[in-house]
Parts: sequence; structure tokens; C-alpha cells
Amino acid sequence: MTLPRRLVSATAALAVATGLLAGPVSATAADAATAVTFRIQVPKRLSVKKTDKYDKYCRMDVWVWGAEGPTVAYSNVDLIDPHGHIEPVISYRKVLPGYQVGWGVGCPPTPADTGRYTARVIAYDRSGKKLATRQESWYEKFDTAIGSFNAAPEPVRKGRTLTVSGRLYRLNDRATGYTSYAGKSMRIYFRPKGAKTWTYMGSTTTGKDGRFRKGFKASRDGTWRAYFAGTSHCDKQASRDDYVDVN
Repeated sequence: MTLPRRLVSATAALAVATGLLAGPVSATAADAATAVTFRIQVPKRLSVKKTDKYDKYCRMDVWVWGAEGPTVAYSNVDLIDPHGHIEPVISYRKVLPGYQVGWGVGCPPTPADTGRYTARVIAYDRSGKKLATRQESWYEKFDTAIGSFNAAPEPVRKGRTLTVSGRLYRLNDRATGYTSYAGKSMRIYFRPKGAKTWTYMGSTTTGKDGRFRKGFKASRDGTWRAYFAGTSHCDKQASRDDYVDVN
């Protein structure tokens, strides 16, 4: 499978950031066994929101510098997609030590194009012998949202049932809007009044329409929250907080 059309060309990516290849820079990570140093800069994660354009949510760059060391002659740099595929057209060959290359990262067009991406650097000596390898990964996922979150009734009498409810959505397959997200586990948390930490209270599963609800015995004043842990294709999400008085 080829990479989605979401990557700016090598020349364009560099032109946007610097206009030219940057000169040598100091390394930030070291491989003591081979005296080879690497520097790779990737986003921690990228969440595609309601858009099919190259916008602020996807305007992130991946930068890699040629490995450095007394025996390093050059490096090969590859971008590996979630399916383990390397696209030769956007690979860099024989990058000189300390020189910068990279890719401009846009929005994955479909959920199938989301997942774990990896930038890999392989260092070689003058004879072409592989010296060391280093790689860094990041995740690109479709956005999720929790709507209509509510803890009710409010106020509630102590010992009565308090119901937490809401609805889970995910970005649709065309990235043009949101759709119900069924069959997903929602974790419910509670933070008592005056406390700083959240306590896990239980979980429930979203229905066909993305809705979820779960009842709890009201015991004291505090704040309720729902949390979705995410999947390999869709991002994690927390609901708004809802404070409830218990009388």
C-alpha cells in the first residue's frame, strides 16, 4: 500500500521550514556502543479534527538529521507507514552527517491511513557498512468527541442513584463531520469535593447510537467525568466535568 497523499515533497518541506538544507547541528542522543549520535524530531501525536484540508491541526513537521560520529559517512532516512510500508519516493539516501531532512505532515484522509508512523535513520561508514539504527514513532488518529455529558439529578439525595450519561462520537471516514461511535468502553471517574485526584468508579459501553449511561450510589459532593481511552485509529477523549451536590 502506498502512503496517502498527505506528505509535502522533501524540497517543499524544507523550503517551508528553512528555505535550504540546514547546516550541521549538535546531536541530542548517543549510542555509546558505536559512538554514533542521532537526532530525530517527531510530534507526540496528531489528531485529525473536522477538516479535509491541510490546516492548523495537521500542520506539523517531522525533521531528521544525518547521524554523526567519527566513523559515520552518511545516513539513509525512511518514513514507515502504519502498515510497515516504506515509500521510496520520499526516502532520503546518503544524508551527510548533521544535515537536516524532513517531511511536511498533513491530514490522513481516511481511518485506514491512521496509526503509528516511524522515522528511521540508518548510519553507514565509508565502505557502506551499517553502523547503527535509530527510530522514533508518533501516532496519527481521527478525533473523537463526548457530547451531552451529564451527571443527574442535581442536586441528589445521599444514597439515591446518580446517573452519568453522554454520547461518544468519532470523525467520519471522510473527515467532514462526526458520527456515533458504538461498542466502545467508557470509563467513569469521580473527584470528591476538595480532593485533587480522580477515582475510577466503573465502566460502561456505548450503544449503537454512541450513547452511554451508568448509575452510581450518591455518597458525597464532587465532580464526575467520562473518559474514552482511544483505539489504534481514533484518539482518546475526556468529557467536560460535571459537579453534583449531594444533600
